[in-house]
Amino acid sequence: MSAHLAVAIVAETPVRALEQARSLPPAVSLVEYRLDMMRSPDVALLAEQTPIPAIFTCRPKSQGGGFEGTEAERLRILRQGLETGHLVDLEMETLPLLADAIPEPGRIIGSQHDFGGMLGDWTALEMKMRGLGAGVVKLVGMARNEDDALLSAAWLARAGAPGVGIAMGAAGVATRLLAPRFSRAFLTFASLEKASAPGQIHVREMIELYGFQRIANAHPLLIMLTPGPPRREQVQRYRQAMTARFTRGRPWLLPIPASELHPGLMLALRLAGAAGVFRLPGVRVAPELQAYGFGIQDYVWDFGPTKRENPPQQPDPDDVMTFLSHGN
Repeated sequence: MSAHLAVAIVAETPVRALEQARSLPPAVSLVEYRLDMMRSPDVALLAEQTPIPAIFTCRPKSQGGGFEGTEAERLRILRQGLETGHLVDLEMETLPLLADAIPEPGRIIGSQHDFGGMLGDWTALEMKMRGLGAGVVKLVGMARNEDDALLSAAWLARAGAPGVGIAMGAAGVATRLLAPRFSRAFLTFASLEKASAPGQIHVREMIELYGFQRIANAHPLLIMLTPGPPRREQVQRYRQAMTARFTRGRPWLLPIPASELHPGLMLALRLAGAAGVFRLPGVRVAPELQAYGFGIQDYVWDFGPTKRENPPQQPDPDDVMTFLSHGN
């Protein structure tokens, strides 16, 4: 299974939501209509005229949504979504309330959000939601630092059924970018005109700068940690050096914004099958990494089976790629 690129659309009216959906790039294979953000949601219109398969979401405020009506009104809207042939996102607390209307688990995304932390026991939450009828389980926490990327990666790496694992916020951006590397990842989200959650990347950047369509099958996948949003010209210099050094396979350089390289992020990168990682000046290295055998003064780390000596002392594009390619 290849992860979908989904775009969450936040619009005041269904007509405007459909206009935005029709403007999406071809790489987008799912669109999420945030019904809770619309003044008067029209599920029938959206279901009939959506240009690509849809996810209908009507999120309560307790889960970070914007629905201001009664709970009965919200459930009525969700029932309308369940009558279409599209996916419907139901929060864990909502699943039992609509159990009689769930047509088949494969169309249900069971979700749980935590805007203050990372949810707790992800496996227990998954088991509960699958038992309540969710075919896809979506777990979303708020990253406190880059270490929290490991929770999502470890859960997706051992998942036996489709799932969505996201750490929101700037410190969790890696979870959005690495999702395609996991065979059970159902989707990763991008934004269009307005983000629906902290840390979402604009869909054009997800495709053109980060290379969404190349992430899943990249071999080798190389990671560049940047202290802020990646600069296109800088990314291009490293990609040119990569192309010159890696003449076989499907190499790809994925930039990931990160303020600090923590053990959790390093382990998440390894779970995602990255071949190596390097950091640009301004990305700090957590002292705890030393306990895992990584030099905390280094700029480049090779994940090959044999530990390589004398990594570059500065992140020069040619030096970095020569080191990571083993000189080939």
